[in-house]
Amino acid sequence: MSTNVWFLAEFADGQPTRSALELAAGAAELARGSGGVAVAAAFGPGAAAGAVGLGAAGAARAVVLDGEAGPAIGSAAPLAAALASDLPIALLAPATFNGRDLAAAVVGLLGLPAFGPVRSVRITAGAVEVEMATLQGSVITTSRPSPGAPQPAVVMALAGTFAPLEGGTGRAALDPTPTVERGPFGRAAIVETHPAEAAVVNLEEASMIVAGGRGVGSAAGFEPLRELAAALGGAVGASRAAADAGWVPYQLQIGQTGKVVKPALYLGCGISGAIQHRVGMQTAEHVVAINKDPDAPIGEFADLFVVGDLFAIVPRLTAEIRRRTGR
Repeated sequence: MSTNVWFLAEFADGQPTRSALELAAGAAELARGSGGVAVAAAFGPGAAAGAVGLGAAGAARAVVLDGEAGPAIGSAAPLAAALASDLPIALLAPATFNGRDLAAAVVGLLGLPAFGPVRSVRITAGAVEVEMATLQGSVITTSRPSPGAPQPAVVMALAGTFAPLEGGTGRAALDPTPTVERGPFGRAAIVETHPAEAAVVNLEEASMIVAGGRGVGSAAGFEPLRELAAALGGAVGASRAAADAGWVPYQLQIGQTGKVVKPALYLGCGISGAIQHRVGMQTAEHVVAINKDPDAPIGEFADLFVVGDLFAIVPRLTAEIRRRTGR
């Protein structure tokens, strides 16, 4: 067993994703406390050429699982073999579609303990310790693997859990890719792809989110929210009610059956704040809500609750932000 901390480093279009840079910094921080080093498990288009560059993000070592555009889950067998040879204390995985697939596959292959999505992670007395929201967000728990559980513990981290390093230098040493049969996961293939709309690409990584719910009233009602999001330099999200109504794509849905986000600011417009939606956004640093209903549940946990007509408030708020920022 080692005291290293591994992380999944996804590449897209030849570059490491934001989640890869965040997890690199988190793994480096945790590894320093445990007496080990951060090790990247790189996959995706550009991983073969770019893995060494993760040294500037915090990785001391890297292993390339796959440098092609195939399904992430196809790298499960080489990842399992690489982990088995090092037995690190933890594997950090991003709470993204590819991160979830690959993490779940390696948990099944090796019988590993798993946690997530988590709001924070630390290493205490040589063991991983995480904080998670449970019971549909009504309880925050602190958890750790049972004594004697196999290593590593797999931890799925929300976007924004760690901040990428700034101005880093260095190159990661490359470990050889394990030569193993990829098994049934390796037979998975991408049959067809559909690029996501620009509006939904960065929702999970956005630091500012303006979300609309049933109170927005229509697809056209989201236009003021898009203008406000643009003024803030953020992204637009939605409740399940708005997505079910067809006003926005389901990729924008936030909540128990949608995406889990962790922005610095979450501005909910016309959203009641039912527990299913709260699960997806409760880790936001600041929550502002605009709703006509003074008894809306979102008012119970919002930092600022504005009771009023969003169509009167949002345009004025947008105009003031543009005046101050020049956007």
